[in-house]
Amino acid sequence: MRALKTLVIAMGIAILIGASVLATLIFERAGRIGGSAPVSKSSGTAMRLELPAGAAIIESRLDGGRLLLRARLADGREALFVFDAADGRLAARYDIAAGGAR
Repeated sequence: MRALKTLVIAMGIAILIGASVLATLIFERAGRIGGSAPVSKSSGTAMRLELPAGAAIIESRLDGGRLLLRARLADGREALFVFDAADGRLAARYDIAAGGAR
């Protein structure tokens, strides 16, 4: 009976240690995924980004050296604009089509 008690206590401790290691790994990975992007060592000068006339920015994301802007265009459609964060150059534009059109 004494050996059984010791075994149950040891297994309980092992479960607690395992759960704490798992929780630590989850929080570390969540921090890396949603963490802030590295800060560039730019001079802090203003940068001009060219969007079509009448476009309104809905959402923006910064990922490393890229800036993603989701914008509503003057005609009501939406588009994604990918800019190089270092020089403001437009790297890509993706028009979003409604209704599964290709």
